[in-house]
Amino acid sequence: MDDANRQDPQDSQFPVAQVQPARTPGQAVGLVVSRLWIATLLCLIIALTLVWLQVRTGVPVIDVHFSQGHGLQPGDPVRFRGINVGQVSEIELRVSSNGPLDGVIVRIHLNSAAAALAREGSRFWIERPDISIGQVRGLDTLMGGRFVGVVPGPPDAEPCQLFYGLDVASAPVENIADGLEIVLEGKKRFGLQNGSPISYRGVIVGQILSVGLTNDAATVEARAFIQPNYRELIRENTRFWSNSGLDVKIGLGGIELDAETLATIAAGGVAFATPNKPGRRAATGYRFELLDSPRTEWINWQPRIAIGSATLPSGAATPRSLLGNRRQRGAMAVLGAGRQRGWLLPLSDGRLLGPANVLSGKDDKEYLLEVSGQEFSLPLKGLQSASALAICRLPTELDAEVENWPVAKVRMAQGPEEVIVTCGSDDMTMPISVERLSVSAVPDEPGWSVDPSLPLDDQWHGASVVAARDGQVIGILIRSNDRSRIVPLPAEMMDIGR
Repeated sequence: MDDANRQDPQDSQFPVAQVQPARTPGQAVGLVVSRLWIATLLCLIIALTLVWLQVRTGVPVIDVHFSQGHGLQPGDPVRFRGINVGQVSEIELRVSSNGPLDGVIVRIHLNSAAAALAREGSRFWIERPDISIGQVRGLDTLMGGRFVGVVPGPPDAEPCQLFYGLDVASAPVENIADGLEIVLEGKKRFGLQNGSPISYRGVIVGQILSVGLTNDAATVEARAFIQPNYRELIRENTRFWSNSGLDVKIGLGGIELDAETLATIAAGGVAFATPNKPGRRAATGYRFELLDSPRTEWINWQPRIAIGSATLPSGAATPRSLLGNRRQRGAMAVLGAGRQRGWLLPLSDGRLLGPANVLSGKDDKEYLLEVSGQEFSLPLKGLQSASALAICRLPTELDAEVENWPVAKVRMAQGPEEVIVTCGSDDMTMPISVERLSVSAVPDEPGWSVDPSLPLDDQWHGASVVAARDGQVIGILIRSNDRSRIVPLPAEMMDIGR
């Protein structure tokens, strides 16, 4: 009985301990050290990541050297377009290499969003009150304190951390890299000062940036800036004069008073005129003489120069047409029978585009085409004509210096638009606004009729017509019956898509 109720100790359900060997002191220390290294490595990675992000998106710090502090203090803002883009952090005296204190150094912390201001060409100045008859600016500094104004440099300029600020808070020019900067030199100052307007036919197209004496103190020179939309007006034969002050003439008819605006009278001003046959475009730094008054013929000049929206896109090329002459063979050629003259446009595919009466001849007569110093017998190979235009292929290549116009820059026009008519030279290039064009009502003369008041004569026959918006050739100017019309390029003749 007792044996039946007795159970084996191995069959009873008791917990069994798992016995593991204890770590030695050296093993315990190694485990702790390995875990500390892992934690240290993770912290180092996080720190380096934060430093990289701070460098990448951090606050740019720049130094600006000024000759005077003008009451500027740490904490004053830096403004662009009327909003704060940074803050003055430190101001200290500047010590040059030879020892004397010759200015101040203003350290500026720019906002991360304004990091693009820290590039070469950016201009800084200390804005302060300036009240005069010619201009009023900086009045907000009377109550709100001084601030540093800034205008960015060219978009493609290199980053920079050291700048030399402007001494005078002149009218800033934001697009100075796109405009034209020239130098005017005169015997007197003529009342010019920073910000004085430069006008063309009474329209302000630029301003004076600075005025000072030349190195030899013999004359006064003024740096002048012309806005980008009007830089085409400045040619090497342009004439400048002072239009500040009053011009009073007393005669039998009474007193005649001639004056510009009040600002021009007080702050000075410059006017200019360009001849009817403009010269070459003036480059940056070109020097002009500044006279005290204009000549009568200067006032009467009325050149037609493409400006603003009528100019070609930046970097767009201009077609270089060739002058072609069609003449008859034999004795009749001496008398000029059948002679036609016009401009021809060489294309990159070896074809020649121009007026049909220059590129083709009558079947019963023999004609020659003279172009680029060579003679070719008409008709030429592959001649196609439509709407007073013709296109053909020359049997031989023209001179290597001939600039062929890319076929890819030829397109159809859906209707009249802003165009530039050009024969390939500055003196024979004229903008024509869409208001000067109208669809021709003469069935035998398709195209766009040109306003007869425009000074176009037979010398323009065959000129290339370039679209102002994209710089592509869209037509040819045809002169017939003392009228000018633009014939758009037919798609079937040019093999271009509609």
